[in-house]
Amino acid sequence: MLKLRVRIPRSTAPIESEVDAEAPWIALLYELERVSGVDVNQIQVLFGFPPKPLRVSEETLVKDLKLRDNDIIIVQEGEGVLHKGVDGRKYVPPVQERAHFTRRICPSDNSCLFHACAYILHNKSRSDGPLLRQKCVDFVINHPEIFNKEVLGEDPYAYAGWLSRPESWGGGIELEILSRMYETEIFALDLESSTVQKFGTDNNYSVRGFVVYTGAHYDCIAMNPMFNSLSEVSDQVLFNIRSDDVVERAQRFVQEEGKKIH
Repeated sequence: MLKLRVRIPRSTAPIESEVDAEAPWIALLYELERVSGVDVNQIQVLFGFPPKPLRVSEETLVKDLKLRDNDIIIVQEGEGVLHKGVDGRKYVPPVQERAHFTRRICPSDNSCLFHACAYILHNKSRSDGPLLRQKCVDFVINHPEIFNKEVLGEDPYAYAGWLSRPESWGGGIELEILSRMYETEIFALDLESSTVQKFGTDNNYSVRGFVVYTGAHYDCIAMNPMFNSLSEVSDQVLFNIRSDDVVERAQRFVQEEGKKIH
């Protein structure tokens, strides 16, 4: 592991961080997002003396940056450097072994599914639920060949009109739409039975997020370095699909959460 000191906005003292030297450069970006709170798509990294922005390609590995232990790198908020993996798909690094799942509660306002998905798909947004609802409405209208009367149970325009109302609940159709739009697998775990509904698993997506639900409400779950942490800044909301153990850990967590509602 490569040990670095990171200077972040709104802090004078550098923060110690570690990253695998053999990992893709994007893994360092996600680590910098974790410690700085700056969106990975807006991180600008400076290094050297005088500090200059790093310019890298998608194929760059951390070791190619010629960083040494205890080097200082500077994180600024600006134009992002990179947000795709080497094959052009989304990339997230493996989770930390000591990280813990935590449940993030969403408002019970008939839009809970959209709030939960906004948290995992819009960088932990607490305000973009209505935006995701509208995106689903637009998708239904613009893709009648996919979401037709046979799928929706009614005319697509009628369904879109119903879905556009704030009091209308979202469900499996909306999770399928959001999975397609954001090229992300979405697993919906039932808090009462621990069963899993999977969306987007046949589309070769590279990342996965989790929502949880009862018969009447959706929340989401994320991983945090601290147990039962209230701080959402350090939450990891998307996971590499190759991390099969994450699914098992999510199911175990949901089983324990489910016991609290019985």
